[in-house]
Amino acid sequence: MSELKPCPFCGCGDRRVGIRRMGSNGYRVCCSRCGSLGPHVSVKEWNGQKEIAQKKAIEKWNERL
Repeated sequence: MSELKPCPFCGCGDRRVGIRRMGSNGYRVCCSRCGSLGPHVSVKEWNGQKEIAQKKAIEKWNERL
C-alpha cells in the first residue's frame, strides 16, 4: 500500500494520519490530530474491491499536498 503523506493542514505525519473505513460504503484518510478528512472513495466505484478503494483514498489524500 502507498505511503501516506503528512496532513496538509497541521503537518501531522505520525500514526494519527491513517485510512478509515466509512461503514461498508468506502474509505477516506483522516487526521485524528486536527480532524481533516480526505475525499471519500466508494467501494462500489471499484466493483467492491476494498484494496483498490483504500489505495485510491490514499492517492487522493497525497494529491492534496
